[in-house]
Amino acid sequence: MDHSAYPSYEAWIAHCFDHPVARDAWYFSPDAPEWDAPAEVTLAYLTRLFSTPLQSVGQFSDAQLNQGFWYLTSNYCSDHMYLLIDSSLPEAARLECLHAMKHLYAELFFTRCTNLPSHGQEHPEALSPLNAICYMWWDVMPIHGEPNDPRRKTFDMAVLALLRETLGLGHFACQESALHGLGHWSYYYRVRVRNIIEQYLGDAPETAVLGDYARLAADGKVK
Repeated sequence: MDHSAYPSYEAWIAHCFDHPVARDAWYFSPDAPEWDAPAEVTLAYLTRLFSTPLQSVGQFSDAQLNQGFWYLTSNYCSDHMYLLIDSSLPEAARLECLHAMKHLYAELFFTRCTNLPSHGQEHPEALSPLNAICYMWWDVMPIHGEPNDPRRKTFDMAVLALLRETLGLGHFACQESALHGLGHWSYYYRVRVRNIIEQYLGDAPETAVLGDYARLAADGKVK
């Protein structure tokens, strides 16, 4: 598709991130601008953002990034993430977008989030604002497992593989995000999730905070 007929990637980035940070974010205003482009274009833009996060949005503050990613991820703010499970779009393109999230974690969250977990945090002011969406990524995203739908098997297994890979990053915020996601997906794939977390606990140095949280996640007891 010729993207030149639609708003540019740079215009989309500005739409999502280039706003003052406010308690009531810009996208909750009745007059908030809406994004209007075909699904194929928007999915391609998401894939590019996740693939090249520092180049695409590294100029924004952590608070602006948190606000913008919350807009992209939560269905209360936009419909962007529904594109990942939109069967009218090619599965290969949707999987490419999902796989690109590994760069979002390894390049942006790894470098810009404070290397501390968010749950049970007694001093939240010690954390970067970006830790909030990193921690809640798989909680607010309106996507869940579909174990009884054979058409979703490839996608669902790719989600679990991404979460497993994220556990391998040596960063507490990234690992906590993956454990949080696995905790929610354990409802649909309990055995697979437990196996992933058991391997993580066996391979990673034991830490009281994430060790306990990982065991809660294995039983689907995360919030």
